[in-house]
Amino acid sequence: MALSIVDWNSRNHIECSHLTASNAAFPLHTHEEYVISANLSGIETLTLHQQTLSVHAGDITIYNPATLQSSQFGSDPVEFFSVHLPPQVFADLTDRSQPILREGVLRDPALFAAICGYVLSPDEEQIQQQNLLWLTSQLLKQSRVSETAAAPATIGRALECMRDNLTMKLTLDELAAAAGLSKYHFVRQFRQQIGIAPLQYHMQLRLLAARNLLRHQHSTLDVAHQLGFYDQSHFINSFRKMMGITPHHYLRMVSR
Repeated sequence: MALSIVDWNSRNHIECSHLTASNAAFPLHTHEEYVISANLSGIETLTLHQQTLSVHAGDITIYNPATLQSSQFGSDPVEFFSVHLPPQVFADLTDRSQPILREGVLRDPALFAAICGYVLSPDEEQIQQQNLLWLTSQLLKQSRVSETAAAPATIGRALECMRDNLTMKLTLDELAAAAGLSKYHFVRQFRQQIGIAPLQYHMQLRLLAARNLLRHQHSTLDVAHQLGFYDQSHFINSFRKMMGITPHHYLRMVSR
């Protein structure tokens, strides 16, 4: 796997990156932020909502928080800008609270330029804010009127249990009990509603929590212990599989 970070920065908890990838694959995973990317060159293959899509130079990809997707990159390098927008950004800057954006691959020159403009913003707060406001305004043009259906109460209780227990490895018995279902019905309903197995989803939530702690300059050893990863190699391999880089490398980036 070859993932190269050309540049990375974080402004007010908004992560911006300039990346190249080749001979790489990221399995089905989720994010807690909106993830908006602009493909500068090359072809990415992604799987979204059980569809396989190609992303070409000039295309944009948009994922809402908690959306599941996977990506593959061939031998020819793919270069792209990526912005991770926390949901709170829309509430702070616009009159919309956590809008549902049109997901997938699209071609919108104005939005493409807005992504590039924000990622390449100079170190001047007023210009950064101006470019962020323009980016959010362009993104809201991609918002959908209808909201996605909420997960059933049974699955909602399991999700709450997962979020309340990020420092430990939960069992199917514990999650099924939280949902009030048998293990058979729980696993079946969870996969139908969320699109991924419950234990795998809980692991991803723990790794997202690990990334947030690393952003706040916690050491990798401290993060692993805080989140109940007592096998360092397991933590490192799981983090790299989901994020594309090791936690040590990620910590070095956010410490620059």
